[in-house]
Amino acid sequence: MKWSASLAVLFCVAACLVRADAATLSITIPTVETAPKVDGTLRDPLWQKAAKVQLSYDRLTHGAAAEPTTAYLLTDGKSLFLAFDAKQTRTAVVANQRNNNTGVDTDDEVKVGLWPAGKNGVSYVFISTPIGTRYQVSSENLSYEPTWDSVGHIGQNEYVVTMRVPLSTMRGASQNTWLINMTRFEVSTGALYAWSGGESFQGTPDQNYAMPLIGMPAAVATRPKPRVGLYGLGAVASPVAGGSTSRAGADISIPITGSTSILAAIHPDFSNVESDQQTIAPTAFRRFFNETRPFFTQGANYYNVYECDACNAEVSLYTPAIPTPRNGYAIEGTQGPATFAGFDAVGFGRIDTAQALTLRNNSQNFRISAQHVGVNGNSPSLPGPSFRDDTTQIMAKYDDLHHNFIYANMGYESATGNWITDSSQAHFSEIGYGHYGPYHFFGGGLRKLGAQYNPFDGFFTHSTDAAGSPTEMNGYGWFYNRNWVPAGSSFKNISFNIYDDVYHAPAGLTQSDFNVQLDATTRKFWEVVLDGGSSYAMINGAVIPVTQESTRIIYHAGTATPTSLLYVTGRYGDGRLDAWYRSTTIKVGQRGALSLQADTTRQYLDNPLPNGSRTNIQWLERASFAYQLDPDTSFALGVRRFFGPPPVLNGVSAGPSCFIAHPGAPTALGYCPNVSFAFHRRSPHDEYYFIYGSASHTVTVPQFLVKWIHYIGAEKGT
Repeated sequence: MKWSASLAVLFCVAACLVRADAATLSITIPTVETAPKVDGTLRDPLWQKAAKVQLSYDRLTHGAAAEPTTAYLLTDGKSLFLAFDAKQTRTAVVANQRNNNTGVDTDDEVKVGLWPAGKNGVSYVFISTPIGTRYQVSSENLSYEPTWDSVGHIGQNEYVVTMRVPLSTMRGASQNTWLINMTRFEVSTGALYAWSGGESFQGTPDQNYAMPLIGMPAAVATRPKPRVGLYGLGAVASPVAGGSTSRAGADISIPITGSTSILAAIHPDFSNVESDQQTIAPTAFRRFFNETRPFFTQGANYYNVYECDACNAEVSLYTPAIPTPRNGYAIEGTQGPATFAGFDAVGFGRIDTAQALTLRNNSQNFRISAQHVGVNGNSPSLPGPSFRDDTTQIMAKYDDLHHNFIYANMGYESATGNWITDSSQAHFSEIGYGHYGPYHFFGGGLRKLGAQYNPFDGFFTHSTDAAGSPTEMNGYGWFYNRNWVPAGSSFKNISFNIYDDVYHAPAGLTQSDFNVQLDATTRKFWEVVLDGGSSYAMINGAVIPVTQESTRIIYHAGTATPTSLLYVTGRYGDGRLDAWYRSTTIKVGQRGALSLQADTTRQYLDNPLPNGSRTNIQWLERASFAYQLDPDTSFALGVRRFFGPPPVLNGVSAGPSCFIAHPGAPTALGYCPNVSFAFHRRSPHDEYYFIYGSASHTVTVPQFLVKWIHYIGAEKGT
């Protein structure tokens, strides 16, 4: 395929097509000398001086909002003040979360999206529940946590939320570039009421529906404050875990323009990684994990800017593959239509680097991105001495912002040693198309994945040949979705999905999937998901079934207290696999939550294992209790164990699932225990952690950690 010609066609289409504006809305904001009261009411007479707008568009039905919402806006030159008066007569107000930054979109919410530097700048979303529990999101930093205020009050068939957002928490602002949108989310119906919306509206962060906010103060800091996060750590641990220790380090952010910063992590510490991602859900391919380490989450949104429809995960930068570095250095920012980032993670005997650049046009309907990822060094974690791997991946996409888009991806990898022996197989290419409307989507692509295109710091899913090495994959994938929103029905939403892909290598079929799904959710929070089809994959040179058909029933779906029962069955390798996944979260008082989980996989094999058994059984049991002392303080206690071998695909048992270290050598365990405890308190310039164990590890690390972080200058993530 002539990719240069394909990309040229994309550029031509982007230059020739013009998008008409969806609307011509704007808000002129009044300035007052005295700040209004932020108390969850509209009693302060200053609110009557505010600009008032109605959230009259419903993204769910693409029609008029079923419930009225009035938004009020004011500024005193230092902060943006907002109030939302939300009437709610169809359903009861849902407000369970009481700890900030916990459980976003599981309660009713009001939201404001802000673009201080216009569409090409950093975007911010500030969210509040009816009782004032807060969330915030920045397109620059996944750890954006400034101090701002929100107070809510629930009345009879309505609630009122008042907010204060300091302008100093946002960067790149100028008086004439501010854009805004406001929305209200109703969890029981799925409605999203918006001030500015249309049939292609994607939600609050959709910059294509952001409209001018006129009259913002001119005296806004265009360059944010520098930030230094100093941490001190003390660990009391057994010799098995390395013994007691103490350490210190720093995370540094130095702004060089209003929208660009230099970052550094000196002796970084990731001891407070408490995200439990353990699962026994079977997969024939490599499992994808979310990144939780601050140095890599800081600029995560700048990397892997690509389009991929009806495909497996395919990213040239997968930071969980990078060991914890000794030091890290980065730059990230925006300049006009360009977004750019780069980092060096200096580890023990290796250096991992990445650079990314994305360009967008003013209409935000065309973008092109380029990314380079490299790793080199002489370390036991690398395939060989003086190892070097370089991957370049580029993407282009045009979207008419009405119904259609086209895209193309391509990549090339080079490496030393035996990592790549045939450069003609170290390529990746894809071209795709999508069509969408208010209630449907169809999209997919043709792709070619060389057998030796396997970026060392990336994530690409391959089938494997008889030697266990990746195989070439050429084929297609497509996906169709149709949603119904029955008016006046007891159903909130009904969706129908079809997924299909087929891939071949010169030797024949390597992967095939066909899946049909029906998903129905009621206004009483019941959800039923029926999933059927068939899947085949080449594993170690043989094409085998890996089918998993499922039926799921969920009560309190989409809320903070769901109960779920999932049954999965299908032909999986050399036998049949039945699995049960059971989980529930129970509210304990106003601030507590008890979560319970019990998962089972049971594989019935056609041929006995070497030990003579024809069944393979694995369990995962998990219980946790979380308590929200106040909006910024919480603690959690977790107990977990899993035991038994996982399902097999090649007739050989994988054996015990975990090991525990001791001074001589690791000892295999037939079961994997884990107990963890975490206390966290957040203040504007400090964080405190008291931790035992580590929920993200297979086996608890026998250590107790005390950690303090102090932020000098700007607050966390700003």
